[in-house]
Amino acid sequence: MQYFDFSSLIKQYSTDFKVLIESKGSYDDSGEYAGGEVTEFIVHGAIVAFSENKVYRSEGRLTSQDKLLIMQEPINRALHGAEVIHNNRRYKIESELENAEFTGVYQYTLKYVSAFDKEQKYDRL
Repeated sequence: MQYFDFSSLIKQYSTDFKVLIESKGSYDDSGEYAGGEVTEFIVHGAIVAFSENKVYRSEGRLTSQDKLLIMQEPINRALHGAEVIHNNRRYKIESELENAEFTGVYQYTLKYVSAFDKEQKYDRL
């Protein structure tokens, strides 16, 4: 039973963005790992900044550039290297909180990928 309905709130703050998901890789006969194919999806969800208080209290785990993603559909393989591209910035999905049974939403922590991590320019999403 769903106790809360956040659909109107998510709809109000939602935006389109890209999700890059790599399929499962495999090892060849010589033991070399070959990564899977990267598939790009355009999805819809609310990407919001963490409160200043939450960043401060996170003991360095969050920065002001990290974001919170809230969606009504799950991201397949989210914790297996999935990335989000939004406003020309790249984020790695660090964690997920799946409580859709009670709230109807899926929540992901997006860690900003710094310039030192080979940040690239992306399409405007």
